[in-house]
Amino acid sequence: MPHIIIEYSQESLSRKLVKFLLSEAFYAVKSTRIFDEQNIKVRAHPIEHYQLGESDSGFMHIICRIHTGKTQDEKQLLTQTLLKSVKGVMMSSMVITVEVVEMDDSSYAKTVLKV
Repeated sequence: MPHIIIEYSQESLSRKLVKFLLSEAFYAVKSTRIFDEQNIKVRAHPIEHYQLGESDSGFMHIICRIHTGKTQDEKQLLTQTLLKSVKGVMMSSMVITVEVVEMDDSSYAKTVLKV
């Protein structure tokens, strides 16, 4: 944990920029020292169809799915660090949002398969 999920307007980012963005987000989370590096997972999902109130901008929404137990200060550090890191990468008009979502530990399951 955490799962960092980046949703973004598909036409706003090139494939090369998405790879760089994933790396920036990973190292931003790592820099907070809230989570062990081996537990950080970052992925991106392009969104093809969407509608925004601001017609000439794209969007990026970053969801940080974490287990319960982190303090408000830790959650704020996570959101602000991610926001700052991705904002520094973007070169086009874009609305960027970041949120922390606490997962219900009673309904979460995990296994690691090694073949």
